Amino acid sequence: MQNSVAKHYLWALGEGIKGCKPGDLIAGRYLVKRDRLLVDTQPEHLPELPEDIPSVVTPYLRLFAYQLHVPQVYGLVSSKMSKLSGDIWLLENGPILKVTESLMPELADSWKGSAAMRQLNWLWQMAQLWQPCIAQGVASTLLTPELLRVEGQLVRFLELQPDRKPPHLSQLGKLWQQWLEDAHPAIANFLRQLCQQMVAGQVRHGEQLMGQLDKALAKCGRFYDRHVEIATGTDVGRSRAHNEDACYPPSGTLFAGSPGAEACAIVCDGIGGQDGGEVASEEAIGVLRDKLQQMPLHQANWDPLSLTSKLERAACAANDKIASRNDSEHRQGRQRMGTTLVMGLAHIHELYVAHVGDSRAYWITRTGCYQVTLDDNVACREVRLGYSLYRDALEQVAAGALIQALGITSSNTLHPTVQRFPVDEDCVLLLCSDGLSDKDRVEECWETEILPILDGSINLAKARDRLIEIANTRNGHDNVTVALIHCQAHLREDGNTFTELSVAPLDTPIELISDSEDMPTDLTESTSLGEGNSPGKTLLLQQEKSKSSFSLLLKILFLLGLGGVFAYFFIPPVGRAIDTAGESIFGKRGLINARSTPEKTVESVPSPVKSLETGSFIEIKSSGAGKVEKEGESLNLRVAIGELTVKGVVPAGSFLQVTNKQLTPQGNWLELKVCSIPESVRSNSPKPESNKDFSTVSKPPQNPSPAVATPTPSPSPAVKPTVEVESAKLQAGEIGWIQEQDAISKVVPNLVLNPTQQGKCLVNSDSNPNAN
Repeated sequence: MQNSVAKHYLWALGEGIKGCKPGDLIAGRYLVKRDRLLVDTQPEHLPELPEDIPSVVTPYLRLFAYQLHVPQVYGLVSSKMSKLSGDIWLLENGPILKVTESLMPELADSWKGSAAMRQLNWLWQMAQLWQPCIAQGVASTLLTPELLRVEGQLVRFLELQPDRKPPHLSQLGKLWQQWLEDAHPAIANFLRQLCQQMVAGQVRHGEQLMGQLDKALAKCGRFYDRHVEIATGTDVGRSRAHNEDACYPPSGTLFAGSPGAEACAIVCDGIGGQDGGEVASEEAIGVLRDKLQQMPLHQANWDPLSLTSKLERAACAANDKIASRNDSEHRQGRQRMGTTLVMGLAHIHELYVAHVGDSRAYWITRTGCYQVTLDDNVACREVRLGYSLYRDALEQVAAGALIQALGITSSNTLHPTVQRFPVDEDCVLLLCSDGLSDKDRVEECWETEILPILDGSINLAKARDRLIEIANTRNGHDNVTVALIHCQAHLREDGNTFTELSVAPLDTPIELISDSEDMPTDLTESTSLGEGNSPGKTLLLQQEKSKSSFSLLLKILFLLGLGGVFAYFFIPPVGRAIDTAGESIFGKRGLINARSTPEKTVESVPSPVKSLETGSFIEIKSSGAGKVEKEGESLNLRVAIGELTVKGVVPAGSFLQVTNKQLTPQGNWLELKVCSIPESVRSNSPKPESNKDFSTVSKPPQNPSPAVATPTPSPSPAVKPTVEVESAKLQAGEIGWIQEQDAISKVVPNLVLNPTQQGKCLVNSDSNPNAN
């Protein structure tokens, strides 16, 4: 009789596996199927778990939030227990085809003949993984073709490859160049130019690379016909007296239409008991629906980073509404009501998933069922911090306790997760409360109950009812809520005949990377993604030829100048000789005397500011003493990127710090914190009301953990914010956003200080009682 538990296929790492051959049974339970591929014959029992977590497996734990792509550590087979020459680490959720008991195909092998959007989708996922892998020292994985496997539209890692030294995006560009010959004709030119940008060092960050690929995906996505169907349902269950869950559209509703604001589903699982949980759930859905209605979700305003930011803020607004009600009703501790949240939105060619708590989202395609959200509970936190393997963390007493939910605390400590997925084939997004997801019920039944939706065997309403029935009969311990979003994407007949793809050049200035081996060997071709020849290629050639000699000249001039200044101030005879010579040549009124106050100075023209970096301190241009401040000499800071609302005005003469810089496809945006404002303005300005802002720390952000990283927002390219003259003056400590090009035009050129020159701003800030 066969084991009723599904087979658990594993990938083996370590010295111990090298001496094993197919047919061997390791540690009495792991059967070797083929080279390093094993099956656990006793999956109902916990594997051997380590006492301490070694550094070799830590990156797997830290990348737990990327479980769609990264396999996870299942357990250990120690040499002591197995009598092997070394330890074996077992990885689960790897790219293994269970039907054939073999590895999934390499990306390079599946590349040829794939659709244009599929190829771009694979590259986009690699770009998305670049920065998290760099942070964990395993970006070499993305440069190793045999480790890059594909399952439908999903890129999967076989294992992680540690970095010997941090790689550059130029190396990724060189790898992609190897695939140019088999690229789809519609994107071949685009990809060639993109690789040239990467190899030349113009694309320096994963965000820039994703931005370029986003533009191409959007253009390809226009050649697909898309249709969305949604069905929702909620049930009190078999053991609860009342239902604290809620959903949108309302339970029993069916929706059919195009992607947009209405193509949205929400599931909330209330916390608080009696009249608390259901109230919090309904409050959250009400706020989220209002916020979605205010978002211009149509193709002309497609801006993925801005929409991601708006969804995060919508979740925070729902949190604040519930928290405010808790405060007004004087609820404390366990009496405070709250709710989980999982929301799916179909927009243009993408699916967006917002999440807080332990309600889940599953993405079902013809190739598999994938959990795309990570529970906000103690067990997952232990794994993401690198403290424990997941199966070990689940054994803790408080493993399932939530670490965040809507309404419990202030939004300052809330970290909603928003993910997006380009869709190039039919799929189903399942949103559900833990009444269904507990005990792996979704993993058990997706093939029989959800997969048939994709071939039309069953409709959404029937699938919804079956899932609720399964939750009640096989679990039955809780309320259950289900939402199914069926996304259909079909390439039109003219989809393979659209014109060759090309996008605009990077908005950021050309910068050369320092490593000479990453420079292209041939710079005679265009490095731009625009049509025609790029002006950058001549500049690159000139910079490369004059780079070394110019740097040497600058160093010599700097040393000579430094020596002259030293001699002038610290060797009196030399200083007097210079003063005498200056007076005889220029006259006493023609040269600035550094030792006395000049009657008249010769003003030098400062170099224009080209960019402002995170951590820098700046001063806004002033019209001068005795003059009336002009409207154009103040900065209008926005509430957020892409918003039209002006948060407030910072007057001329104020000092600010760049606390964040976001590189977006439509231009760079800066987050500025007011350090100080002129005394005359301060005395006439009312004290500002407190506001809820996530970025009140004066230090610039330092590469947050991928597990809680906030996706970068982006402005809308079609609408330029209008100036509101009547906006209130901002005070020291307040923060707002502005486009970099608007800020540069109003900055005093010679007073842009880097983070090591903070004295001026800090001194002024200290003089302001309102400064942080």
